[in-house]
Amino acid sequence: MKTYLPHYFKRIGILFVSIAFILSCISGVDDFRKGFMKGYTEQQGLDEESAKVDQSITPYFTKEESDMYANISLFFSITGFFLYLFSKEKIDDEFMQHLRLKSMLQAFIVSWIIYGTAKVFSSIIPMDGIYILQMQLIVYVILFQRNKNKELSEEEEIALRN
Repeated sequence: MKTYLPHYFKRIGILFVSIAFILSCISGVDDFRKGFMKGYTEQQGLDEESAKVDQSITPYFTKEESDMYANISLFFSITGFFLYLFSKEKIDDEFMQHLRLKSMLQAFIVSWIIYGTAKVFSSIIPMDGIYILQMQLIVYVILFQRNKNKELSEEEEIALRN
């Protein structure tokens, strides 16, 4: 791809991912409260039947509202990662293109290994296709930054030796 978004779209992408994180936390607040109360009653030595954990907590959101926040969060997350992914680096040359391609291949392999391992050892984790895409984007961003920092530090070491 020869045309990328301007560099400032990286910041916009990070903002979108931050909004997605906040919306995701909002959508899971009821589950957090139930889990906290369940852990608290177990720590106190009470059984769940006598404590009636689920009945004592009035949810903030209905199931539909919680799902709506989760879906909006997923949209913002994927949009933010795509904005980050397709924006230029400050110095965009063939070296950066090579790092992008290398990181994309590594992210593809690593995310499918994670997915396969999760499926083998835990059938509880629901993995829809959209979540696999999100995981690939997250792994790509992490690997690209790691590869870029590693390669640039190696270049600096070579320059300092000469």
